[in-house]
Amino acid sequence: MSPSLRKAVAAAIGGGAVAIASVLITGPGGNDGLEGVSYIPYKDIVGVWTVCHGHTGNISVPSVYRDVLL
Repeated sequence: MSPSLRKAVAAAIGGGAVAIASVLITGPGGNDGLEGVSYIPYKDIVGVWTVCHGHTGNISVPSVYRDVLL
């Protein structure tokens, strides 16, 4: 395989991998991939209260996250 063809194939594979990773992480709409969105607080896998796009900290646990309504 010629060096120029090898570089072109490597660039195509690398670009495809970046595109697939971007879709998996951010989702096709740009906001709903592996991260997910939940406007209702929940305990994540390690027991930390989380809401929205992964915000943690001072969360009003029993209520619905109101930021969407503003």
